[in-house]
Amino acid sequence: MNEPILFEMQADGLAVLRVNRPAARNALNWAAQEAFAGVVTAVAADPAVRALIITGAGGRAFVSGGDLKELHDHPAAEAGVRLNRGMSQALQQLTQLPIPVLAAVNGDAFGGGCEILTACDLRLATETARFSFAQVKVGLTTGWGGAGRLVRLIGQSRALELLLTARLVTAVEAREIGLIHHLVPAGEDVLAETLAWAQQLAALPRQALAAMKALVYAAGHLPLESVRQLEAERFMELWATPDHLEALAAFREKRSPTFNQPQSSIPNHQS
Repeated sequence: MNEPILFEMQADGLAVLRVNRPAARNALNWAAQEAFAGVVTAVAADPAVRALIITGAGGRAFVSGGDLKELHDHPAAEAGVRLNRGMSQALQQLTQLPIPVLAAVNGDAFGGGCEILTACDLRLATETARFSFAQVKVGLTTGWGGAGRLVRLIGQSRALELLLTARLVTAVEAREIGLIHHLVPAGEDVLAETLAWAQQLAALPRQALAAMKALVYAAGHLPLESVRQLEAERFMELWATPDHLEALAAFREKRSPTFNQPQSSIPNHQS
C-alpha cells in the first residue's frame, strides 16, 4: 500500500487507477508520475479493459498537482522538461484510449489535478470537492495540456477567468460550467457511483463507443467537413458489425440486446 499509484483490474473489465499519496494530498512526485504514465500505457495495450477510472486515496484530495516539496530541490530547466513531457504525454494518451475514461473526484483537485480532469471523458465529484487551476500562483502555466483542453470543455472566456485568477471553484459551480458532469452527495461513495456508471458504459457496443469518442475528440481540432467525412466512415464501418446486427435483431424480437458477444456465440439473424 506504499506504492504511489495503485492499479486494480476488476473481473468485469473495469480498471481503477488510484493516486495513493493521501499524506501529501495526492501530489504527484516523480515516482507517482512515472507510475501513472506506466499504467496508462499498460491499459492502452490491454483489450480486456472496458473502462478506466481515475481517483485519489482518502477523502481530502483527488490530485493536487506536482509535489512542490520534491520539485523545490530541482530548480534547473531540465526538471521542467521532465515534469512537462511525462504527464503531458500520459494525459494525451488518456484522450486517445478507445475506452471511456472516468474521473471519480473524491476531494480537492488543484493545479495538475485539474489538468488530469480535463483529459477524462466523464467526471463525477463529491459535493465537497473544490477546484483550482492554481499554476499562476507558483509562476507557471499549465504544463500537461490542460489549457487547451479546458478551453474546449468550457469555452475561452470561462477558461481565461479560471486560469488567470486561480480562484477556488465549488463543485456546484464546476458542474454548472461543464467541468463536472455529475455530483455525488457528501458522505456517499463517489467511486462506487463512478463504477456503476462505467459498468453501464461497458455494456454498450465497444466498437461504437471507441468510434464515438474518437469522433468527438477529432471535432475539437479538425475542420467541420473533415469531421463529417470521418463520421461517415465510422458510421459505415459500424453498420455491418455484430453489435449493430444484434441491436436490429433485438428490436425485431422485442428483447434487450446483448452486446460485445464473442464472435462464435453470435447467432445468425440474417435468415
